[in-house]
Amino acid sequence: MLTKPFEEVPPRLCAWRIAVFARNERPTLVSCLQHIARAAAGRDAHVTVILNGSSDGSAHALADAAPEIGIPFDVYEIDYADKSNAINQFVHRLRADAEIYFFVDAYAMIGESALRDLAAALAANPRALAAAAVPSVGRSADAIRAQMMVEPGLHGSLFALRGEFVARMAETRFRLPVGLYRGDGLIGSAVMHDLDALRVPWTWEHIAVAPGATWRFRPLSPWSAADRRRQWNRLLRQGRGEIEDMAIKRIIYEGNYAALPDFASALVRSLVREDRGEVLRCLRRRPAGILAVREAFAAPDPAPAALAPRRILTAGA
Repeated sequence: MLTKPFEEVPPRLCAWRIAVFARNERPTLVSCLQHIARAAAGRDAHVTVILNGSSDGSAHALADAAPEIGIPFDVYEIDYADKSNAINQFVHRLRADAEIYFFVDAYAMIGESALRDLAAALAANPRALAAAAVPSVGRSADAIRAQMMVEPGLHGSLFALRGEFVARMAETRFRLPVGLYRGDGLIGSAVMHDLDALRVPWTWEHIAVAPGATWRFRPLSPWSAADRRRQWNRLLRQGRGEIEDMAIKRIIYEGNYAALPDFASALVRSLVREDRGEVLRCLRRRPAGILAVREAFAAPDPAPAALAPRRILTAGA
């Protein structure tokens, strides 16, 4: 496997481009791409894998399995472990033109018809800027599916955006604050408001739900040390995420999406300073968020070099 410096992607129109986001997902990453290959069979499709903060040899696993994956793909590596930054890098630096962009988490094994169902939902709903998949496994899957049919939203494990909408995300310099926990929620908000929270009312019809587009995943095990760490980190980030959401709503309805800070830590700090009472009420609901708030004040923001992607593998092109 050759490591190459970052190069701009040639501007070739592709029907489908699929972005896969992974941090230490070696056990599932190859299978994730194989499921994508089956779902994209017969289509002009390309996969961009973005490893963010991975240290488990994911890139080597992909290099070894490249001949059997069955779809052209590139692999990029980012030192800093953060999906929101990885999404920013894809939208603003790594993507090439496409009719539809799909976003997939590397732990998700998507259904064979998932991509076609998402594309069909966009085709059948001209006002829709995005298409949402629904979970098929997990204790809360049924409740989430029912809720999404009434109040559509994007689930970070699998969703699709129209190509022209992603192009406008880049043109308007829409970015997720680096370190943001619920990046898919903020993208969903931008979709509902068509990138303008001050002039475009919240519009449910901008997201089309595709009930047939599903995915499955391996449930976390209490006997796995790695899974216990993942669950603990999730609890920490959920507490911080609720505070981030409150700060985001204040900012976008006063100054629009362009007023969002570069880093999510600034969202937490601003809300603590402006409304300490609301933050305390949030922390009573999610006590683990206290540690996340402390980190927002204590930890330095990452350097630009840590956020930049490096291309490390091209396969099947």
